Amino acid sequence: MAESVEIGKRLKAARERAGFKTARAAAESLGVTYSTYAQHENGTRGITREAELYARRFKVSLDWLLRGKGSDADTEDEDDREEPAAFRSRPNASFPPRYESFTSDGYIPLLGQSVTGPNGRFILNGAEVGRLFVPPMLEGVEGAYAVRVYGTSMEPRFKAGETVWINPNEPVRTGDDVVVQIVTDEENGRESYIKEFRSQSSKVTRLWQHNPEEGEANELTFDTKQVFSVHKIVFHATV
Repeated sequence: MAESVEIGKRLKAARERAGFKTARAAAESLGVTYSTYAQHENGTRGITREAELYARRFKVSLDWLLRGKGSDADTEDEDDREEPAAFRSRPNASFPPRYESFTSDGYIPLLGQSVTGPNGRFILNGAEVGRLFVPPMLEGVEGAYAVRVYGTSMEPRFKAGETVWINPNEPVRTGDDVVVQIVTDEENGRESYIKEFRSQSSKVTRLWQHNPEEGEANELTFDTKQVFSVHKIVFHATV
């Protein structure tokens, strides 16, 4: 416990030096739950798999963070450190006002869409209408993208106007939140849904919505032959 407390003190110092004024802001930026991060920082929970993430984002050496050895600086010289992202202006208003560290080409495309019908149905038009920050779990992921949530069919899980980030390469399991594209009868036509994935057989794909409109069902079923893609949602935020 004493060792965890000392690690927590170093973690707090690194977080503050990196420009994060609060533990909650750091947790949101890192994609870690606030309760988990807070326990790491106050020393009531040992840091395991998150250690490398913390060291990389706060720009400290892993050896110093976990063992207090060496310098608290990473391999960069102090004068070469980036100014914390919280204090830099952004040329694109689509970026959220969070304490994120961006690279010149490190972004997730926000794809445009049009609203077309009930059950939160929309069409992805493929156009890039904005550029958003890269959550930790999507760093280096080929084909990752983001879309806006339309309608209230997935409340309280997702609210209208929120943004969801998608990993098209992540395996999908029952209970995962997904973006599903369905092939329509129109030439090259597709319609999309943000739903909870329930099951898929060779014949039927089943989805679930938490807050259907009057007259709509919680469960949606589609002919699996018409399902073009099922992509997992891995992060969401209001931006």
